[in-house]
Amino acid sequence: MKAKRFFVEQLGMDVIGETTDHTFLIFGDQVLGLHDAKEGDGGLVGIDHIALRVSEWTGLRSRVGRARVVITGEKEREDSRSLFLRGPEGLRIELVWRPDPHSHIVCSHGPPVPEPETDEDA
Repeated sequence: MKAKRFFVEQLGMDVIGETTDHTFLIFGDQVLGLHDAKEGDGGLVGIDHIALRVSEWTGLRSRVGRARVVITGEKEREDSRSLFLRGPEGLRIELVWRPDPHSHIVCSHGPPVPEPETDEDA
């Protein structure tokens, strides 16, 4: 996937998880989720949308609305909440909030990414 190569090779992000149609990258404290477009998704090629982790859910919808960004949907899951936005040039963006901001769950369809070992684990 070209987007994965760009974010890893050009921007230095690390892959923290992958599924058949998702790639999850981390850079510092930010997690970026790339969701591949499926064939027949209205002519989309490459990335269907990107997902960015947000640290605060309270007031997010209002802040986005005040910025005059178009909200295209909202989804609540057992382990997270998402707000979907229309970005520039047709880019679809998902803002994801999790109760535990240090949780890097690959996706609700797959297992969580294992925590890295610490000296205490050895």
